[in-house]
Amino acid sequence: MEIEGDWQMIQLPMDKAPDFNKIRKANVYDNKESAVKSLTGKPVLYKGTFKLAETGDTFINMEDWGKGIIFINGKNIGRYWHTGPQQTLYIPGVWLKKGENEIVIFEQLNGKMQTEVRTTKVPVLTKLKIEQ
Repeated sequence: MEIEGDWQMIQLPMDKAPDFNKIRKANVYDNKESAVKSLTGKPVLYKGTFKLAETGDTFINMEDWGKGIIFINGKNIGRYWHTGPQQTLYIPGVWLKKGENEIVIFEQLNGKMQTEVRTTKVPVLTKLKIEQ
């Protein structure tokens, strides 16, 4: 996407998960349609939790997402991009814990607001999408 006009490039540290306590919170937590629409097509941070009864190695499947970076329990898991080949990312079982785990996703494209993330037992390595 071509960027025009006056703009400034700012480096974002991605060696660890962003600290949500230091980020000015937008008023979109009520999921008002206008607030959600205003974030479509703009970089956003998603944050959520999930509970596990057991831990083990897994892959997070980002086929339905755009392009970004994932953090699990504060650790940078890696980058994904819907055109591939990084559509699934490996999560070592030792980085997961029984009980509550945290996921933070920095989504750069945000073509549509997301509400879920899926996992899979095997990586997706052969599906490439050609952008038009």
